[in-house]
Amino acid sequence: MEANGQQTKHFSDLIEDSYKKWNDTRVILDGGTGTGKSYFILNILSKYADTEGKRVLYLCNRSPLKEKIYHEAKKMNLLETVTVITYQKLADLIQKKEPVPDAEYVVADECHYFTEDALFNEYTDIAYSYIKRLKGRVVIYMSATCKVFFRWMRKSNHVTDEHYFYIPKSYEYVDELYFYEKKYLIPKVDDILEKEEDSKIIIFCNSIQQMIKLHEKYGDKACYFASKNAKKVSDIRTENCIQSHEDGTVTFDKRILVATKVLDNGIDIKDKKVKHIFSEILDVDSAIQALGRKRKMSDDDTCTFYLKDYTGQAIQGMINRYDYQIEPVKKFRKDYYGFLETYAKDRKRLRNNKIFHTEFAEKVEDSKFTYNRMRLKKYYMDYGILTEMREKTYNVVMLELLGSELAAKAKKLDIYVEEKDEFMEYIKSIEGKWLYTDDKKIVQKNFEKIGLKLRYKGVNTFNGALEDNYPNYECRFRDKIVGKDKKLTSKYLTDKRRKLSDGTDNPNRDRKYWILERKHWISE
Repeated sequence: MEANGQQTKHFSDLIEDSYKKWNDTRVILDGGTGTGKSYFILNILSKYADTEGKRVLYLCNRSPLKEKIYHEAKKMNLLETVTVITYQKLADLIQKKEPVPDAEYVVADECHYFTEDALFNEYTDIAYSYIKRLKGRVVIYMSATCKVFFRWMRKSNHVTDEHYFYIPKSYEYVDELYFYEKKYLIPKVDDILEKEEDSKIIIFCNSIQQMIKLHEKYGDKACYFASKNAKKVSDIRTENCIQSHEDGTVTFDKRILVATKVLDNGIDIKDKKVKHIFSEILDVDSAIQALGRKRKMSDDDTCTFYLKDYTGQAIQGMINRYDYQIEPVKKFRKDYYGFLETYAKDRKRLRNNKIFHTEFAEKVEDSKFTYNRMRLKKYYMDYGILTEMREKTYNVVMLELLGSELAAKAKKLDIYVEEKDEFMEYIKSIEGKWLYTDDKKIVQKNFEKIGLKLRYKGVNTFNGALEDNYPNYECRFRDKIVGKDKKLTSKYLTDKRRKLSDGTDNPNRDRKYWILERKHWISE
């Protein structure tokens, strides 16, 4: 049942008394912050359960949310009726074969946990499988950012249309939504930093590698939010960079916050100065969740969204990678002996498969090779969305999922960007440096990047390539000594230093080198 966001703003109004008829029912509450999902559960459903002598099991994805719900239930004297635990605790009880709190109503809050966390958490399928198998219970799935998962649940008839309750998220605080090409990210961020004195920016990265690149660009101008397990960025990750303040703001003290999608529902940014949010995240639900990390503080608290527009080629590349992961698992499920014949000798591919895992048991003989069902489901759901994107384009599918309010504000970011010659930037960076054999190999590779395959590796070949392609460039390579008459001698440049400036032994002593210098210093 869908609602017009202007007419019906709370789930209690939308559901009315129909919850009293729920029995062995699967329900979805699909709505953003402020639509009253938890209000309905605690103030209406739980009070009704209390009068009926029934119980509610409230499941949360993060400890801060668990604590919040627990304290609200306590204030309402509902702790005899409502039990609040995390999904992780539920999985732990199941694995240890300890009793799970019995309840007629099971609430799965922030249920994107099942699919989103499945990519790095091996145990989300344990909690989901338990909930799915429950009989004679009412299970209520709740989330604001679970579009793909909810689409799958409805398509598979796990939840009927009658029990799908939807209130569109309000994006009234969003001024505009831009889709941008990859090359526009840094120029646009630089433009904002230059033209807007106080505005803050959040950039959600699609990878750790991108965070590293942004750190190389912005350094101390930004703070960097990533998982403690992300070892590659442990030296740049900013500990406790997001702080709560007495004035009600929850924010960061730099102009830019660079974050991975680990900045999830556990953290809400409340800061009027946050005016721009960029998302490089391809995953639909994670991208929607990233955009929703800012919370509106007043009527004049507005923001502009930017979504990276993925090309058809990039999407096809993702589809190919998903195929690579899914195919062995499909074979394993449907034709085990065919699987053995095809993959038993390809151990490396199985080791690199992110869906398979080993299920350990107390007895060795009971241990088995199996797969993570929720992770497989996530791959299947994403595969379906990617295929749809390939057919319709990325921005069309995203706007369908974001809703008509944002779609009406969507534009293509088109700014003037002076195209930089990356090769020339590199060449200028090595001017005046002593280039040994390994360095010359790097120079050669950079020539190859611009399509110049240098058959010979001599200094004349390098200079000829420079002259042909950059005739106005003022420098050229030199490998020989310039005499007093400023003409090249027959003597090669050789590093004769015994010690370096820091007092350590020179590892390049007696090695020949080149140097890139201004042409007027060099004479034949």
